[in-house]
Amino acid sequence: MQKLKSWLMNPYVVLYIIFIYFIVFALIVDTPYEIFNGLIAIALSYDLLITDYVAVGGVGATLVNSAIVNLIFLTYMARIQRKASGSLIMAFWLLAGFSFFGKNFINVWPILIGGYLYSKFRKESFERYAVVSALATALGPIVTQIAYLDHIPIVPRLIFAVVFGIFIGFIVPPISQNLMNVHQGFNLYNVGFTAGILAILTRIFVSVIGGGEVNPIFIYWSTEYLVVLCIFMGIIFAFLFFVGWICGESHKENLQGMFKRTGQAASDYYADYGEVTYINMGLLGLSVTILMLAIGSDINGPVVGSIFTVVGFGAFGKHMRNIWPVIAGCLLAGGFVHIFFGSNPSSSIAVLLVSCLAPIAGRYGWKWGVVAGFVHLNIAMHVVNFSGGFNLYNNGLAAGFVTMFLLPIIRVFND
Repeated sequence: MQKLKSWLMNPYVVLYIIFIYFIVFALIVDTPYEIFNGLIAIALSYDLLITDYVAVGGVGATLVNSAIVNLIFLTYMARIQRKASGSLIMAFWLLAGFSFFGKNFINVWPILIGGYLYSKFRKESFERYAVVSALATALGPIVTQIAYLDHIPIVPRLIFAVVFGIFIGFIVPPISQNLMNVHQGFNLYNVGFTAGILAILTRIFVSVIGGGEVNPIFIYWSTEYLVVLCIFMGIIFAFLFFVGWICGESHKENLQGMFKRTGQAASDYYADYGEVTYINMGLLGLSVTILMLAIGSDINGPVVGSIFTVVGFGAFGKHMRNIWPVIAGCLLAGGFVHIFFGSNPSSSIAVLLVSCLAPIAGRYGWKWGVVAGFVHLNIAMHVVNFSGGFNLYNNGLAAGFVTMFLLPIIRVFND
């Protein structure tokens, strides 16, 4: 047991186990032939929000797609010995989650290369920009969409898609750093806010060179994989709780300390509370999965990806106390405008990802958290039309607008 504990004290080992489990589970539920054909279908999909890879290529192919992307990036980060942190753990979970809908083993690499080139331009180590570059892959659909501009010859458009993706990856780090000042860490999806603004500008650009409007398209939304995906996630959450329990120390004291934090960025729970952070992550995953089942939501690629996002931020800002007021506000808004979350894809995702505004509840109390969640849903349901589905972190863009509007009002009443 002591040897096992020493292995699991290394976050890279924990991540390797999880992503290898992805492949093992994929081979249990699908054949290699089905997985191969599914990966081809995923690689050829349009990727615009919302594209459910589980519906496009099947459960097995979706899991292998996520594993491929993450294992390659994980191996590189381990090789350069980038020190593990809450933000790095979070980035891998987002990379994994959105590889269920929109990121694939082809469209993420130009953006990651762009981030790497930016680090070289700055004459700094890539490890400083690794997290933001991984998160910038939210704009992967831009690479895919440019590759599908069929009025341009195939070779030039493929080259242009790669070059433009590299350009996007190059400019996201400096822009996101400056936009942090807009919301002051109260929007945990800072790169989503950045990506949303770039997606709006890119949509205009692509519309011009493409000769027409680019509209977000609802391609696939699977409904028949609830049981298998819940089993898949349940094993992961149990594993996280197990690692946190046997490797963490002072469980009660550390969790109590974590739950007193506002969550305002940057809140690195792994640096401050160590392996106990995994308990928070597992509890978050389990609780929001139960929530989705309770409201009658489908469990599919986008929902699993959104649940993984909540889990990932369990190492960097979200905990079992600060997420519920904003989620409650989102649910209240849905009831107010008669949205049935179980059958509305955008709202099903929003009720999970609204938790990026958890720091508002953590800092200013549950009442303002409810208000933030209420406002967020109404904005999130509409801003996707501005970005054309190019930004997978649509709720990050919406949350950016919420904080711009709401924070000054909150401070009038609280300061």
